[in-house]
Amino acid sequence: MNKSASVSYPVDPERRRIANQKVVERVAATQPVLAGCERAANALNLADGELGHAGPPFDELAEIPAPVLNALAGAAVYEGWAGTLDAARSSILRGEIRLRANHDLGTVSPMSGVVRPSQIVMRIENRTGPGVTYATLGEAGRCVLRFGCYDAHVAAGLRYLDDIVGPAIARALPPGGVPVLPLIAEGLALGDDVHQRNIGGMFAFARQLASLENSVCSWLLWNPQHFLNYAMAAAKLALDQAEGIADSTIVTAISRNGSSCGVRVAGMGKRWFCAPATISDGHFFAPHSRDDAQRDLGDSAIMETFGLGGAVSHCSPELARIMLRDWPQSEAAGRSMRALFWSAHPLFAPALAGSEKAGLGLDAQRVVEEQSPVRIHTGIAHRDGATGWIGIGVASAPLSCFEQALSAVGQA
Repeated sequence: MNKSASVSYPVDPERRRIANQKVVERVAATQPVLAGCERAANALNLADGELGHAGPPFDELAEIPAPVLNALAGAAVYEGWAGTLDAARSSILRGEIRLRANHDLGTVSPMSGVVRPSQIVMRIENRTGPGVTYATLGEAGRCVLRFGCYDAHVAAGLRYLDDIVGPAIARALPPGGVPVLPLIAEGLALGDDVHQRNIGGMFAFARQLASLENSVCSWLLWNPQHFLNYAMAAAKLALDQAEGIADSTIVTAISRNGSSCGVRVAGMGKRWFCAPATISDGHFFAPHSRDDAQRDLGDSAIMETFGLGGAVSHCSPELARIMLRDWPQSEAAGRSMRALFWSAHPLFAPALAGSEKAGLGLDAQRVVEEQSPVRIHTGIAHRDGATGWIGIGVASAPLSCFEQALSAVGQA
């Protein structure tokens, strides 16, 4: 790790310390609870003719990469706004369908992250104070909307989520709902990174739904990555509690739209600091290679922002094996990531983390000081926007995002 030879400190150290401590206390105090389901139109104030997407807003519609454009077009066809994918793509590129960033809507969603008004989203409430976020329902398979695919089979999968899975989970919730953080903690204890591996978290979740129909329970356990969406919404809910705390250099969001990667910090509220998104390295499903990969995309880097995913790569050896990563290197990378956090999360203590536990409060200033790009465990989409999911690997959030954010906090 190459440290910067000259590091500026734009915020008074004592003011920064007080602000950052306030941030981590607020985040740690949040108790996200899965409480029910709603239609996105009502939950997110998403109007007819509007679609949500992952990452920061696009500066120009021409920047939209193929996987995201095709996912948006598929959603428009599914909603009945266009008769064909070609017509939908043209309508989107002419600006006739309004695009909104998921983070501004109050949700987060993986990969293309497309959110439709008619879809079911799951309500995540803060039981210790204000705040609500919404989780989308994760699809099953490689050729799905979130990777840019749309056809009759994909449409049937979306109907299954909206008509069967979401309502069944809502009916099976116990009185008071299901607290999400204990499920994450159990998943971590069982070797999850809670980004690309969610087997433990999904089994813990299914145990809380005693009355869930067997067919839906079987579907969930066969598709454990579905749990990621609940963890993402819980992480966003917690990190949103820090938004707008002046002088804080704690990161509250990292997200990618397939063109750019954006970072938010507590001291600058909803402002994005962006740089070009990177291409992942990792395990590609045959016959694909890195040459086929789309630049990184999705809201799911909220997990690294929350101290999980790539920040606990030293705690998930099974994931390293699946990703074809060298274990000593993965372990060293995870421990380097852990050093970028302000403190430890009181609930998250995977065995290999030792007394340091998992990190809480990703500090943009430490990222800049250490010149250490944030590692993101991520799925990889084919850049053609038609092939779908082609691998899992490691991308990075560029240093430039954090440098811009740190400078802005100082100027503010």
